[in-house]
Amino acid sequence: MPTKPSSSISFLKILSAFSPVLIWAGVIFLLSSQRTLPGLQLNTLDFIAKKTAHIVEYCILFFLLHRALFLIFPQHKKYIWLIAFVLCLLYAISDEWHQSFVNGRTASARDVGFDMLGVSLAFLGIYRYI
Repeated sequence: MPTKPSSSISFLKILSAFSPVLIWAGVIFLLSSQRTLPGLQLNTLDFIAKKTAHIVEYCILFFLLHRALFLIFPQHKKYIWLIAFVLCLLYAISDEWHQSFVNGRTASARDVGFDMLGVSLAFLGIYRYI
């Protein structure tokens, strides 16, 4: 019986690498599907809390996506950050588009900016710039 080449990627390896990414993307999707999110009494504090949530959500998404891509494609480590960055950007845009269809919610380019701030912070942390 012939053996598989060592460079082949098994389905289980892909599943274990990308399951956390898909679960976290699902959490983001579910939060975006809510008509209203709990808020704080002061508008300033509410703004800070919600924008911080955007930053943290996408910081985690970038970490998970970067990890998954590195586990599956370690030979392409030079480009993994860029692929993860672009995928997070596309997901942030699609998430805002999705919100435009949810009653009580609106799409916002500013929120994509906060999402990408989280991605950028994750990038800086992974590559030890901060």
